[in-house]
Amino acid sequence: MLLILLQINGFQVPSLTIWILAWIFLIIGLLALTTLVVYTRYGREISIKLSITSIGISAVLLGFSFHFFLITFGI
Repeated sequence: MLLILLQINGFQVPSLTIWILAWIFLIIGLLALTTLVVYTRYGREISIKLSITSIGISAVLLGFSFHFFLITFGI
């Protein structure tokens, strides 16, 4: 019923694949960011490789997730 109303108003139903990828990338990106924050807060030794890897992974995945969310909303 809701999908029919959305299609009548000109709203296109988002692609399920892109929607699922956006949520997966968002969750993995937030986990990488949380790992970085916890590691820098409670880690005993500073690992530059882990920090750079966590920043890179979280930035790329969060960027793609926001991009996919914007695509599904038609922006």
